Amino acid sequence: MTTAHDTVHDSAAEVLTTRRLVAAGSPLPVTEEVACPPPGQGELRIRARWSLVSPGTELHYLDRSARTGERFTLGYCSVGTVETVGTDVPGFATGDLVIAMGWGEAVHAGVVTVPYRLCRRVPQGVDAADAVVANLGATAVHAVDRAGLKPDDEVAVVGAGMVGQLVAQTVAARGNRVTLLDLRPDRLHAAAELGLAVAEGPSFLARTQAAAGRGGRCVLLCGTGDADDTVAAAARWTSRAPGRPRLVGVGRFSARIDFSVELGNLDIRYAARCGAGYRDASYARGLSEVTPPAGEYTVTENLQRALDLIVSGQICPAAMRLPRVPFDEATDAYAELRTRPAHPTTLLAHGGTPCDAPKEQPAP
Repeated sequence: MTTAHDTVHDSAAEVLTTRRLVAAGSPLPVTEEVACPPPGQGELRIRARWSLVSPGTELHYLDRSARTGERFTLGYCSVGTVETVGTDVPGFATGDLVIAMGWGEAVHAGVVTVPYRLCRRVPQGVDAADAVVANLGATAVHAVDRAGLKPDDEVAVVGAGMVGQLVAQTVAARGNRVTLLDLRPDRLHAAAELGLAVAEGPSFLARTQAAAGRGGRCVLLCGTGDADDTVAAAARWTSRAPGRPRLVGVGRFSARIDFSVELGNLDIRYAARCGAGYRDASYARGLSEVTPPAGEYTVTENLQRALDLIVSGQICPAAMRLPRVPFDEATDAYAELRTRPAHPTTLLAHGGTPCDAPKEQPAP
């Protein structure tokens, strides 16, 4: 379906007009009408059905824009139908339903042009609104790779927001024991409905009993803000296991760490973005290759792995009950996300896509 603001032309040479969300000097986004050019080499032009708000990243850039006056196009998680295929694009055809990601590319807009290696085809029978979650799921998959988990390791995930819930589901899919931590009972209740073990963060990390078994402990930190106390408590919790203690930063937070021998042989890592080749324009368009570090994968592979977890039911977007709102109501949706509601994020509908309530599914 189309709107008056999203004009369709048959010719691949045509420039389309579309509306998109931008940060333009205020804490909430504004809508602007822009041209969407034909796809170039290694690119797809996609007519969006849904886009997914990434609250941590997008609210960060809205706040920065409000402080500095800088402008940012918002969004990087979209799903829709391929409208035009550029040159040198293997594996895609007009009419394919695809997920698409990329900052400045798979933005909140009715029509987007995205490099093909940042897209994956959605299997038949998978709800597009579920599939779009794979774009943030790739961040979770990459973060868990960075943790270097072994089968008998115990894991705690701090922060039951969108990324934290996806990280915990990804860890559970690997078979590790995992507990999702937060301070908010409403977020923990929602996460428990996914079949995850949950606990109040400070009390869980303060437990002094040693770990069962011979594995190590790892904490994936998916929160925001000042995390001095959380990081210190997480380091102490990981040290109470015989295996190697690890902390993996995933969210945007600040923390001061007092380094001393009391930390033991603690490994501290940060998981940035979603895999090798992300924000590499040449790789994304198929013009060059990248080699991930051992135990890690390309962004293309991680997108597929996250989508596979959704198809298998090991990541359950429908059970997360994310609100679905029309694009025209995006400003109100962002205002609500600033209040940190029980739901971790929101889906925006484009091009007249019906905002039906998500289907309820039992967690596996």
